[in-house]
Amino acid sequence: MNYFQFIQKHSVMVFFGIMMTALSSFGQTFLLALYVPFLIEEFALSNGLISTFYGVATIASAAVLPKVGKLIDTVPLKKFTLFTTLLFLVALLFFSFAQAWWYIPIAFLGLRLAGQGLYSHIAITTMSRYFVENRGKAISLASLGHPLGQAVLPAIILLVITQIGWRESLWLNATLVAVVVTCYTLFVVKPKHLVSESKEEISDNQKEKKVDKVRQRDIMKSKEFLLLAPNIFFIPFAITGLFFYQFPIVEFKGWSVGVIAVGLTAYAIASSTSILTAGPLIDKYRAKTFFPFYLIPFLIGILVIWFGNSSWTMYVYMVLIGLSTGFGSATVSALQVEFFGQKYIGTVRSLFTSIMVLSSAVGPALYGVLLDAGLGFNVVFSVTSALLLIVILQSFRSIPKYSKAKWKYKFRNRKKKSKG
Repeated sequence: MNYFQFIQKHSVMVFFGIMMTALSSFGQTFLLALYVPFLIEEFALSNGLISTFYGVATIASAAVLPKVGKLIDTVPLKKFTLFTTLLFLVALLFFSFAQAWWYIPIAFLGLRLAGQGLYSHIAITTMSRYFVENRGKAISLASLGHPLGQAVLPAIILLVITQIGWRESLWLNATLVAVVVTCYTLFVVKPKHLVSESKEEISDNQKEKKVDKVRQRDIMKSKEFLLLAPNIFFIPFAITGLFFYQFPIVEFKGWSVGVIAVGLTAYAIASSTSILTAGPLIDKYRAKTFFPFYLIPFLIGILVIWFGNSSWTMYVYMVLIGLSTGFGSATVSALQVEFFGQKYIGTVRSLFTSIMVLSSAVGPALYGVLLDAGLGFNVVFSVTSALLLIVILQSFRSIPKYSKAKWKYKFRNRKKKSKG
């Protein structure tokens, strides 16, 4: 089944996934950063203080997410989505009515938890649970909401802010989320759509589902968790950190700031392309096949911008990390189901989503410490490359022993033939 046939057959659930990931943008760094200058001006805050608010809120969100996110295994999908939407709306409106500095970290916590955390968690968990044979395509299509939001929403939000003000723009954001998600969840998603490809009905007409409990501490002790966790930590860590300091990077290289806009477009295109490429490949060969390799373009990209002198290397760098990010988002999401199964996927994914949220706070903080210490971007790039190399090497542990033995056997045979 190709993408066109798949979308025709499952259009309701595919759009649900894309809708949730795209609207999660209202809790993502790239959109919330647009409000920072207005908050600094209105509440007389320093850059350091507002960064601290944001970091603390993100870490708190990562701590809460496993407890809340696992409820998707026992609470019907529609009910869980509506409750999360209510939390999102309260956070957006609370943010818009901020009257003092202490409103800001509370609003950030709600937006990071509901937006970046739970909306993305709902989308990918739903695709992982309801699809089996076409899971790769389902996850890939739902993941498209992220680059779609990155490509479309910043320009629109900036225009809205300049026309009607930052507070009023938050009211529009809340209205969009409330109307689109609530109406779609209540009136478009029907019980007939909540049937998995294995024909197992997972209906919201049921009472809250009784699922045998699995302890998250036991998941965290498993070999599969320890194998996946470094990969899931790395990309948000590096991407958020590198994008947070993209203007200083351009200054360090001596390039025009104009390369950033084109570079981000190249990143979005490469990410979208690799997401769509990953889906059918995962369905055909399984995610485990690609797990040790998808971060290699990222490593090459870091080396390109580190040692490159011409401004065009910015575009090569953005394309390469976009390829890794897109392919990786589909691969690690599908691999969580391959490793842990569908039954507890909400509990499993909430743990990994928590790691992702936490890493997005750690990246800018660590890079900031290195730069404040006067170590410069040469050290930033070297540290990133070293960490990435370690993550790639440990990923090869996912390859079964019989595959390694087969490779060794083939290598030895070739060696013998070449000697003969």
